[in-house]
Amino acid sequence: MTKNELLNALNNVLNSFLYGLMCSRLTPQEKWRDVSTSAVLFEGKDIDIRIALGPLSQRLTDHSLRERFLGNYENTLLRALLRESHELILLYCEQTNQFSIYRDEPWFQFARIMRNVVSHKQGGFVTKWPDDLRKKGICIARWHERTLDTTMIGSPISFYHNEALLLLNDQREFVTSKLA
Repeated sequence: MTKNELLNALNNVLNSFLYGLMCSRLTPQEKWRDVSTSAVLFEGKDIDIRIALGPLSQRLTDHSLRERFLGNYENTLLRALLRESHELILLYCEQTNQFSIYRDEPWFQFARIMRNVVSHKQGGFVTKWPDDLRKKGICIARWHERTLDTTMIGSPISFYHNEALLLLNDQREFVTSKLA
């Protein structure tokens, strides 16, 4: 992977996040009512799969279900953004022998732990502190005004869209200015 390919991949992560957020807001509820008796066909090499849109339509047209469904959907987008951006940079740095440059960023451990928070177990909780940090006696990871520490193990962690976009911006700036 080249640096330009990495930047393009990070832009794809950003664009997918934004597209996902906007789609849920741009599609009127009436359109979901119109497809409530329809199905979508996914053609495969060996088998086709047909999925009825009724259950999804119900979640998007029933006000009592819609907000929770959209919140869960947006959390999925948020998890993907945090996980993929960190993993793409990590892969590039490992392939180009620049991992130490990434690891030395003051916010690297924060991004790493947030990636773990959204990727492991039920997500949204600090389930364990990284062993390598524990062995070094590092109990805190900081980024901007946010702090993660060992007292948060087992606690839910909130991370909002604007924070995720700011972290991605910091990661993209890092790639642009500090990586070869």
